[in-house]
Amino acid sequence: MCFHISISKSKNQVSDRFKIAFEDLDYKPIFHLNGFSNQKCYVIPITNKNKLTSAVWGLKPADFSATDNFNLNTLNAKSETVFNSPLYRKPILENRCLLIADGFFESKQVNGKKYPHFIHLQNKPLFAFAGIYNHHKDGTISCAMLTTKANDFMADIHNTKKRMPIILEETFEETWLDETLSENDINDVLQTGFTKTELAAYTVSKSINNTRVDSNSPEALQPFYYQELHTLF
Repeated sequence: MCFHISISKSKNQVSDRFKIAFEDLDYKPIFHLNGFSNQKCYVIPITNKNKLTSAVWGLKPADFSATDNFNLNTLNAKSETVFNSPLYRKPILENRCLLIADGFFESKQVNGKKYPHFIHLQNKPLFAFAGIYNHHKDGTISCAMLTTKANDFMADIHNTKKRMPIILEETFEETWLDETLSENDINDVLQTGFTKTELAAYTVSKSINNTRVDSNSPEALQPFYYQELHTLF
């Protein structure tokens, strides 16, 4: 499952890539976003395809309010069962979004220890995860990203759960935000819309998994060498 992402590109780079306006959004690059930190991510919603907006990562019910008790982990939504969920069904049909990023983090387990990796597209361009969202009474938005079974590359890294987020091929981004899509159409995108661009990865510091460390800095994206991973047995 994917709980850590990066959106490290500048405002101009994001605007140029997605052809969107920021209006009153105070956009700042995020080098490491921990989904459990309540820090907001950035999405392009189906209802306003030309505007970037901030969203709380972790989908809440549409009628959720700040006084409600909601303790479910909804950072990710499984694409295979998303239409069967009372929480996810309406958003997947009506409230799809692009969750923008330029990379994400997953840990590989080796001999009982976890080694975090930064995963990105070749040359580290911006991309969009397939997302869903809800609007809330207080004007905020909450969202989740869609996941699927890991491909061979990701299964080697995320070698316990063997899942991966759905990164949309750029030509499918506009389709994902098409309000006329049927359930079958949406399933087709989930099954065939994954990026054709090759993925790449390298190990990074374990500080990204340490909640006592502020890892939202460029150092979070720096390669980190683990001698034990390169020892020949």
